[in-house]
This record gives sequence, C-alpha cells and structure tokens, in this order.
Amino acid sequence: MSSALRVVVLLVALLAAECCQPPDCDHVDCGTCGNACCILNVTFPMSASKVFDVMTKNLKSGGDDGRYTFIGSEDMTHYNMSAKYIIQSNHMTLVHHYNDTQNFVLYADSDMATTVRAFSISKIYGAYCDYGQNYKNLVGYVKGLGAEGYKVVPVMGCPPPHQPAKEL
Repeated sequence: MSSALRVVVLLVALLAAECCQPPDCDHVDCGTCGNACCILNVTFPMSASKVFDVMTKNLKSGGDDGRYTFIGSEDMTHYNMSAKYIIQSNHMTLVHHYNDTQNFVLYADSDMATTVRAFSISKIYGAYCDYGQNYKNLVGYVKGLGAEGYKVVPVMGCPPPHQPAKEL
C-alpha cells in the first residue's frame, strides 16, 4: 500500500472516530445555537403526567443506552403556565465521552396528548458541527422509551438529510 493511500485510510478512520455512531446520525447541525444543537417537538398520545413519569424513570435508569444522567425535573402543574413539566439530563457520547445537555418541556395538548419540546446542545467548546449527535441524543432516547404512536418534528437545527445545514 502506498504511503499516500495509508494517509487517506488513516484520515478516514480518524474522521469516523469523531462521528456520531449510527443509527440516527443523519440530521447534522452546524452552529445553529452557536454550538451544534437540535430542537424537536415530539407528540405522544398520552397524558403529560404519564409522559413525565415514563421519561424521568427512564432517565434515572440511564436511558436507552445507559449513558444518560438525570439532572433534575420540576412539576409546574400548580403554576398557571402552558408548560406542565421540565426535565434536564446529560448524555455522554460513545466514542470520546463528550457530554451533551438535554432539556425537555412537556405541554399538555389535551388529557390524552402531550407535546415534548426536546432540546440537545453540545457542551464542548467549539462543537460547531455535531455529525448528527444531538439529533441522535433525542431520537434515540425517545425510541428507547418504548412508547407507541409518537410523532417527531424537527423545529430548529438538525435538518433532515435532504436539507443540508445552512451556514450564515
């Protein structure tokens, strides 16, 4: 193998090590929130209190991949606000053990429908592009809840693969 080919193979291997580990790495964000981030609306066909219970229990047990850390939550139902619950967690990435922060705000659409505004941001300074990691943090977590009938809608950052990330 020529030395030029070896350098190319090494560079590809290093780049792969920096990337999000599939699946769900196809919504790459570049600097939407200064650093890379992702905001999704996730609608569940269940009450806000049920979604809150399922989410907090799951985060307290490490989430779907065991690398989520529950930071805290707040029951806001006693306030006259549209937000009913808030939750915060951290997620440690698989390869380099970077930490990302997730914030979840739960809104009761009705007695049996809840929208969760889910937000993930890369915590490391200079994480301009995330290789899809923040989207994966949120979508992987939601999939790991085992809920049925939910709907995911990207709100900001993490554009679908057919819409490349916009740079200013």
